Amino acid sequence: MTRVAVVTGGSAGLGRATVVEAGRAALGVWHLSRALRGREHVVLHGVLGVRQLVQAALVARAGTADAHTLSAVVDALHGTSMVPLALDPRRRGFALQQVWIAAVLTVAEVALVGRGRRR
Repeated sequence: MTRVAVVTGGSAGLGRATVVEAGRAALGVWHLSRALRGREHVVLHGVLGVRQLVQAALVARAGTADAHTLSAVVDALHGTSMVPLALDPRRRGFALQQVWIAAVLTVAEVALVGRGRRR
């Protein structure tokens, strides 16, 4: 069993995990509000809003190091998927914003888990 500070380190580790997932949920709500207001990229904001809320709920419910690691992988893949979208001048701003958000969330999730098991 993998034991890390975020899972077993007491209230300080759990507090950091809660902050990351609460931030992710807030980001999901922000995306959905942008979609509902009919701003640019309505579909993209809608899909990302749902994804962020579901991801926050699943990771918070699981509360394991593996869940945070998988969450970091999802965020990294999301950031990578935005790079081709940045080639379109109409979507460049949105895509670059998503790359930064994905990078911040990836780093936050990895920081929670740390180096994992030692052999």
